[in-house]
Amino acid sequence: MKGLNDYLQDSVPLSYSLSFSDIGEDYSGLSGKSAEDFGGGKPYITYVCIYANNFVDDDCCGKVSVERNEKQNVVQKGDMLFTLSSETPEEVCYGAVYSGNSTETYLNSFCFGVRNREEKVFSPYMAYFFNSSRFRREVYPLAQGSTRFNLQKSDFLQKQFLYPSIEDQHRIFEILNAYDNKIKVENWILAHYQLQKEFLLRNLFI
Repeated sequence: MKGLNDYLQDSVPLSYSLSFSDIGEDYSGLSGKSAEDFGGGKPYITYVCIYANNFVDDDCCGKVSVERNEKQNVVQKGDMLFTLSSETPEEVCYGAVYSGNSTETYLNSFCFGVRNREEKVFSPYMAYFFNSSRFRREVYPLAQGSTRFNLQKSDFLQKQFLYPSIEDQHRIFEILNAYDNKIKVENWILAHYQLQKEFLLRNLFI
């Protein structure tokens, strides 16, 4: 998938440039929380969910206690989510897109979001763009630190990135999403074959 993603990203002409500040407004993750607040309550998107996935849905969440009148930012469908820090500069600023439908899901404090207000980019395409080699090369210089590396968020939000046309963004998404779905089906089939194999082996010695 990574090779196909890079091939498609590099095979189309780049039509325009935008910063994430041009795309929409940014917001921060949870604030003012202690370890005791986690483990129950409202859903929140974890750091690992963003790091490990192109899309984050409602099944990929932890739990956090949020009071009724507490002011925290809520994630909306189509929001672009990013990690802020990592142990290596190569892994700073991993991104994913929220594809769930919850009206009250929060975001890990070591992450931030960008809301696609103007629809100048196609959010589902961006989930694959964030995992392309081109995007990774451009955000790598924005990591600063020694033992732990942090993203310079203000520089990232102002940085200009080049994008293919909206039509090409849709086309790239459709191709990659089709392959993603096929891989999910094949993994499901494989898992069931493994269960069948275990059942047959157990009954072989009865």
